[in-house]
Order: sequence, then structure tokens, then C-alpha cells
Amino acid sequence: MDNVVNSEKKLKNKLAIPITTIKQDHNNYDKCYFHKASSTTENEIDNDYFKINVGIDSNNGEIKSTEIHLTKSEVLLFQELMHVVRNSNCGTTLRVAGGWVRDKLRGDDSNDIDITLDNMMGESFAELVNKHLSGKQHQTHRIGVIQSNPEQSKHLETATVKIFDLWIDFVNLRSETYTDNSRIPEIKIGTPLEDSLRRDLTINSLFYNINENKIEDFTGKAITDLNLGIIRTPLPPLTTFLDDPLRVFRSIRFASRLYFKIDQELVEAASNAVVKEAIKSKISHERIAKEFDGMLGGKRPDLAISLIYRFGIYDCLFSLPTSGLDHTKVHTEYREQSIYYCSQAMRLIEWGSQDEELSTKRQRLLSALCIPFYGITYLNANKKNKETSVIHYMIIEYLKLSNKDNDEISLVLDTAYQIRPHVLKYKEEGPSSFSRKNVGLIIHKCGVLWRAALAIALILDLPKYNFNHFNFPTLCDESNLIINHYNLFCDEIKEQDLIGIWKIKRMLNGKQVQDLLNRKPGEWLAPVVQSILEWQLENPTLNENDCKKWLLETFK
Repeated sequence: MDNVVNSEKKLKNKLAIPITTIKQDHNNYDKCYFHKASSTTENEIDNDYFKINVGIDSNNGEIKSTEIHLTKSEVLLFQELMHVVRNSNCGTTLRVAGGWVRDKLRGDDSNDIDITLDNMMGESFAELVNKHLSGKQHQTHRIGVIQSNPEQSKHLETATVKIFDLWIDFVNLRSETYTDNSRIPEIKIGTPLEDSLRRDLTINSLFYNINENKIEDFTGKAITDLNLGIIRTPLPPLTTFLDDPLRVFRSIRFASRLYFKIDQELVEAASNAVVKEAIKSKISHERIAKEFDGMLGGKRPDLAISLIYRFGIYDCLFSLPTSGLDHTKVHTEYREQSIYYCSQAMRLIEWGSQDEELSTKRQRLLSALCIPFYGITYLNANKKNKETSVIHYMIIEYLKLSNKDNDEISLVLDTAYQIRPHVLKYKEEGPSSFSRKNVGLIIHKCGVLWRAALAIALILDLPKYNFNHFNFPTLCDESNLIINHYNLFCDEIKEQDLIGIWKIKRMLNGKQVQDLLNRKPGEWLAPVVQSILEWQLENPTLNENDCKKWLLETFK
């Protein structure tokens, strides 16, 4: 097997050189490359990437060969770790676990190096590492110990230390036993097989055995699933999900991130009513929000949301207030609408993005998901029945995202609904209808999110399309015509020099206004200062003296 997984990353302009060769003959297999006494020094390494041949042990006694690419830092790291094992006589087998192995086999880079130990605690081994590095006059760093904290899914003590320019976690191999009413397991040190089986997915259960320079697949499924692109659990999925229901969301996140197929048995288990109830009773909203964040940053967040809907767990992500809400104000198909608008936003996620000061992908997607709830309020019992937006409830009180997220979503949606009529008027009447002041005030308030707001307005104006959750149909002529009008409107904004208008400085501040008008401060001042901004938007070619003259003529 020359290539177990086709690399998705082309190492352009990188010279890959072989470090060792794995023989197909098991007896001649060079299992001790990183044990060798003669080490490659950092000064001898000129290339950014190194191609090494590694054995793949699929737990059936047969070892095949494939290639992975290591960085210079990784080569040096593994060499020094094996010197620690040899010189200390600790007899430890070091294995890189999980995501790093998966990503390396896919040809991707990974900075997430978790190393498992089979016979000692992480802190003890990290101390051996620092002692070894100090003896070679290498820089050492303080060892950070993350204590066992099951509430944060840290079930065993983890030692974190920086080695060269890499942060490394050292943790024991472990096995887990769950109770019926908790997602927090009882932990004990385990075998590599036990550690593999307790993982969420087969593709995350692989080990890279540094001692023997080989990939280990103790489940016997992981290599196949990675090669064929399958999301599957090491144990029966119902068992895996009932042990820790958060793994349903992790399955969805990896499926949408890697664009892998989902095993049918996993789909059935994730949709099981018992699993849904376990999600509600065992998992905090904060933990779900963390997985959701990972989905938003993936290649197809819309697909992840669609899968959440198909599994019947949408309400675990976006839930309406349980009291104080007039449900007649909410569309009966709000879930379907939310997912549809998210798909539309993803369909046009690149629209206008090339001219943005910063990426607004997250704000666009969150805002699209919240469109069905815009303008709807409920009586918040936690705030003495004060009217509160449903979006605030879902984002802050239920999903536990940040106030910044809530503020930005509200701003994007407000701006979208405010600016839509201006786009329509521009479409019908042409450039002469464009009001620099009115559009400028909207953009001034929205700031760098103005294009995200226009994107939301755009998807609201597009005709409905046959939504199938997975593929985007070609834009119809009507849609292309509407997009063209929005492009022309954006061109007009640029032509009117309104991009960056949120940074404009008022020509006169409050103190200057008081002095010119010879008036004491009061409620009158704020509207006058605001009117100065409006005057500047209407008169972009005039200066401060003109502004003072206008102020005296208008307000004296």
C-alpha cells in the first residue's frame, strides 16, 4: 500500500527527502529509527517537510507501508523523546494519538500533538524531558499540569510542556466506564486497545507509535474508514452516544468538515429518542456551543446544520423560550426556514468578501440562522418580564455564545432590513435616487459588517430554490439579475466614498458646539452633534469653516 490516503495538500516547492525505509519483510523492519544514537541536528535540517515511510499495523499481524510528512520540529521532537526513553531506561512506549495521525495521513498539517504514555504519569515524563533538554543546553519551559476535570472533559491529569516550538500534551492511555445518568466517566489507565475503543470516531482512534515508527489501528476499522471517507464509531454507535451524547455533534462536525459519508447505523443511533434525551440531560449548552463553533469554521457549516436537523436535534442548538412567548408570532416551520437561510448564506458566502476588512463568514451564517426570529420578543421572567428578543434568548441564554455574537447578529439583521428599501429604490429609479446621507448613516452604524448585512438583505430578496440540504443548484436568471443590482449598489457605495465612513471624525466636537452656540451642555447637544455627521455626509467636499457657518445659521 504505497499511499493509504491520497494527500489533499500539495507540498509546493518543498523538497521531501526519505529519512528511513520500512521493509515489507517484517523481520527486517527498521522499528527503531528514532532510537538511533546519531541524531539529525537542527542545523543539518534545511527542508520544511520530511517524507518518512511508516508501517501501518491494522491489528491483524500484517504491516504495510505508507508515507507521512513531518515538519523539522516534529523530526527533532521525536528524536529527543526517544533519547529520553533510552537514556532514562523508563521503558515507555510513546504514541501520538488521534487528530494528528488522521491529519498526517490526509496530507494536512497539525499542531495538536497529544502523546500517550503506557507506564507513567505525564508530569513525570515531562520532567524527564526537561532534564534531558537541559543537559543538552536546550531551552526548557515550565510544565503545566491540567488536573482531572471531568466537567471540562479532562478525565485524566495532563502535563503540557513546550518542546522546541511545539506545545505537547502528555497523558496516560485510558479506559472509561460510564454510568446511566452522566457523561462523566470513571477513568483508569488502560491499554492501547481500550484507549482506541473509547474514542468518538474510528478516524480519531489511530496512534503513531514513535518507538516503532508505525501507525497503529487497534480498532481494525480506522484506516479503511479514513481511506473510504466514512464517519463511524469504534463501538456500536448507540453505546458510544449513550456513554457521551456530545459525540453526536462531534460526528456531525467531522462529517461536514471532512465531507465524509456517515454510517447508517450511526444515523439511526443519533436519531434515537433515548440519545436525544441523553443530550438534553447530560450535555451543557456550553459544550454544544463549542462543537457548533467548530462547525461554523468548517468547509460546509450549512451541511452540519442540515444534519443536526435531520437527526432531530435542532432544538438542542436553537431553542425557543419556554415561557413568555406568543408562539403565533413564530412561523410553524421556523426550523426549516432557519436551515434554508443558512444554506442561502453559504451558497453566497463569497459574495463581496474580497472587499471586506475582515472575514464575516461567522456573522453571516449566524445572522442567516436567526432570520426567522428577527423582531420577535418574549416576556423574560428573569428580567421582571421585560420584553427581550428571542434572538438574545437563543444566543446568550440558551446557546451561551458571547454578547459580542448577539450584538453583531442584531446589528447585521437591523442593517439588512434598513438597507433593503434603498437597494430596491436604486434598482427601480437608478443612481439619482441614491441618498448619500441616508445610506451613509446606515453604514456608519454597521461599520465593517456592512457587507455581511447586505449579503443577508440579498438572500432575503432572492427567489426560493429547491433546497435539498446537500447541493447548491445553479443560480437562475432572476437570481443573477438581483445579484447584479446588489453589485451595482455596492459600486455606488464605493463611488460615493462611503467605505470606511464609520471611521469619520466629526468636524466639530461637543465642546466646540457649546462654545460656538454659547450654550451650556444638556439634552439638546447630542442631536446637534449627530446632525453634524449628517451634514458631513451630505456635503463631503466642504470643510470645517463651512460646517461652523452652517451650525451658526441653523442653530443660533
